[in-house]
Amino acid sequence: MTQKALIVRTGPDGHEGLKQLNRHLEKGWRVATVRPMGGAGEAGGAPCHAALVVLEQRGEGPTVAVEALERAESEAQSVVEEIMRDVGGLIDGNGTEPPDEPLR
Repeated sequence: MTQKALIVRTGPDGHEGLKQLNRHLEKGWRVATVRPMGGAGEAGGAPCHAALVVLEQRGEGPTVAVEALERAESEAQSVVEEIMRDVGGLIDGNGTEPPDEPLR
């Protein structure tokens, strides 16, 4: 099992490390533990909070959910391409003249 540790910090100026955490979660990593961190400091008088997030990934390949998502995206792309090919034959002229063939 592979593990990674990330520090996620939030305050009045926004977040640090949250995008990186989300990217790892999208790639199949899972949260093993989350621990609050003291001494995150203050930014302009407003408190900041931080947490240590330990991620883990079991095995070498992507998770079933990631595989299903990738398969769905591929199928959706194929459908879009097929529709665009079919529409290409229908869109002809500038739309002000009647079509050569009746619409079905």
